[in-house]
Amino acid sequence: MEETKTIDINVEVAKPYHDINTPFSIDENGALAEYIINDPEKMPQIALGASILIRDRKTEGLSSNDYKDFWYAGRIIGLKSVSPFNPERTSMLYQQDSLMDPTIPLDNINGPHTHQPMVIQVALTRELSQRDNQQGEFTESAIQRPPSGYSRLFFPKLERSPNDPSPTLKDILRVKDQGLNLGMIGFGNKPYGWNTGDFIEYMWDIDKLDNKHIFIVGESGSGKTVFLKNLAYEIRKHDPKNKIIMTDVQGDISQLLFWDFVNHIPTSGWQPSISEDDYKAAKGVFGKFRLIVPWTKDSYAETEVNAIVDLARKRSVDVRRISLRFQDLDSPRDAEYLFRTSSDQAVLLIEDLAEGLKSSGEPASLSRLQTGISRLLTRNTTPQITIPTNGVSYYRSTFEAARRALRGLEEYFDMDINGLQADQNPLDDFDFDGTTILYLDHLNQDERLMWEMQLVSWLYRKKKAMQNTYVFFDEAHQIIPANKSGGSSSSAEVFARLRSNFERLAREGRKFRLNLVLSTQNPQDLHPIVPEQCPTRVVMKINPKNAQYAFLDKELAHVANSFSQGQFWIQSPFNGTPDWVRVHSIAPPVPHVSMEVFRAGVTQAQTTIL
Repeated sequence: MEETKTIDINVEVAKPYHDINTPFSIDENGALAEYIINDPEKMPQIALGASILIRDRKTEGLSSNDYKDFWYAGRIIGLKSVSPFNPERTSMLYQQDSLMDPTIPLDNINGPHTHQPMVIQVALTRELSQRDNQQGEFTESAIQRPPSGYSRLFFPKLERSPNDPSPTLKDILRVKDQGLNLGMIGFGNKPYGWNTGDFIEYMWDIDKLDNKHIFIVGESGSGKTVFLKNLAYEIRKHDPKNKIIMTDVQGDISQLLFWDFVNHIPTSGWQPSISEDDYKAAKGVFGKFRLIVPWTKDSYAETEVNAIVDLARKRSVDVRRISLRFQDLDSPRDAEYLFRTSSDQAVLLIEDLAEGLKSSGEPASLSRLQTGISRLLTRNTTPQITIPTNGVSYYRSTFEAARRALRGLEEYFDMDINGLQADQNPLDDFDFDGTTILYLDHLNQDERLMWEMQLVSWLYRKKKAMQNTYVFFDEAHQIIPANKSGGSSSSAEVFARLRSNFERLAREGRKFRLNLVLSTQNPQDLHPIVPEQCPTRVVMKINPKNAQYAFLDKELAHVANSFSQGQFWIQSPFNGTPDWVRVHSIAPPVPHVSMEVFRAGVTQAQTTIL
């Protein structure tokens, strides 16, 4: 028998916790097993979600006195303490050699117990067997049978040892050696290596991923914005040819434009320090910045956003003030939820008039549509009026309702006279080699929704030209809602078309390397099509009730509920990690402060300019 098959006495192990009434089994719920550790303090790695190894032996095809080691990989899904004086069951029935006698620890105990044994419940995911004569190479398979009485549970080593054939933590987690650094792995409140600096980095290997869409969930204060900024930074650092488009619905993403008066997050504890040179170099990683700011008729909002615009221009940021054009909509129906009318026929009339203008080579702008309605009302005094282009008749009241609806749409479209006269769609400004920020903080919810809806449509039309682009949509539940409560059935059709547009963009965009980064605080309000299209999922601090909408395993949701800033679970099957892995994100060398501090900085910087 080889020496490597001897259990390492320096590794603390837990023993099978089963008896004749509760054997280990495999069923429709998966492969579950329980192990007991006499002194839990000797296993400081114990935590829900932690990865474990179970060493077992096979004797098939070998002599009666020989065996071959193999391993189970799994994850802790439950922990409980038991009294040493009143155990619920014993594993003695299944012990098969003297080395594994559970009474051995009792021989060294003197006096009263000062601790309680702990039962570790684990979900087993796969079997691992070392390939013949290949150190560190393992063959994986599904669980074939429950662990035996020979088995022992222990925590895998972080680094490979020449005398230990067992898989390391990186082997179990299938962690990549290259890609985007999203943080450090660790299943407690600090990552592995926090005291030595020998971290295990979670690398997201986007070069090997066919589907790079990612879905991020986190409550306010969970560190979601910092994660998004770091993700954008890592994407650009990985390849300067990658384009970034970020929607800024709360104003904090725009801090990336102001590296002179917005500081990076101060690091402490285990966090790697950030030098001023790192901070200056990171600005170059993002490349050129473009700020796109929609026009609005809200005078107060315009006054508020002008400070951001002026400061950005002073810093050589390419600022574009643009307005959506009604003529660029795929159909007037896309704006139907904004119509301030109860007439179901008004949208049909506007649609017919728009088709008539387009067939004659004229843009279907709000002003042209209103002019056309006014002319028809003036020239006809009858209760019903026929449209000359298609011969369809509508009641006079429908024309009046359509005119009122078009006047209401002036709050959302055609505010830029110069843009109306241009040949290209103003949204073509998003085709930019660098980092583009769409500033939406000064808009109301209806305005934000329309801008994001039209950006989705534009991206789908331009997908072939937008290769190697990563588009960040924050508060994704607003543009792809689970359902649209209230309103008319026609409004529901608008959101059904929006979901269809998103699905087409998600499915076909990835063929052209157009990738979506979708984040939300409210996954319960998000249509399930989003996580379906995003194989990589990140869950930060979240209420357990909401965690189910992110498809986070139930036992891990309670852990996520207690996360501090920057901690998250990640599941990325095509990156080699089909199981949820706990990661502690790093503080990136990018500008980030609270919005209160940022607004004060904007005011101070503006005063300095004046």
